[in-house]
Amino acid sequence: MSTTTSRTAVSTARPAAPLPGSRLATAGLFALAAMLPFSASPAAATPAAVHQVIAAARLQTDAITAELGRAQHDAAALTTVLRAEVTEAVESASAAAEQARAALAAASSATSSDVGAGAISDEDRASVELADAQVALEAASAHLRHVTSLITDSGSSVPASLQDLAAHVDELRGETAR
Repeated sequence: MSTTTSRTAVSTARPAAPLPGSRLATAGLFALAAMLPFSASPAAATPAAVHQVIAAARLQTDAITAELGRAQHDAAALTTVLRAEVTEAVESASAAAEQARAALAAASSATSSDVGAGAISDEDRASVELADAQVALEAASAHLRHVTSLITDSGSSVPASLQDLAAHVDELRGETAR
């Protein structure tokens, strides 16, 4: 096999296009996974239980918002390069919190809807928004870990506000064990 042939084979090997509805199915799985703690019994995932989870998540988004300004302010003590990195990470966390806030509003609306033709559409939309918010939170968390690592590697101490922001993002994304 020649080099040209192997390159051609590699370049033409593309991943299959996603099947219609696969994004929605994936989002549904994310939403289902988020509700697993409530599914121990058939009646456990009541609208009241879901609203309780939504309320707790809203508290976390509020905590993230409160930490954003503190983290940006505390970054002033860092070098210009690190300050720029912190600014990007804070902006990422802010965008993720806003996306989570919108997804929580959609989820709240979907759980409040009467069962009917429109309710399925609301639930599907909420599932997609929750999955998108989860992806944004994952990215923000990774960005915050990266910035924290850069600060540590530079010999500077990581501002407590940045550590708190990372903890709130991780808690909102459902990972408190790290």
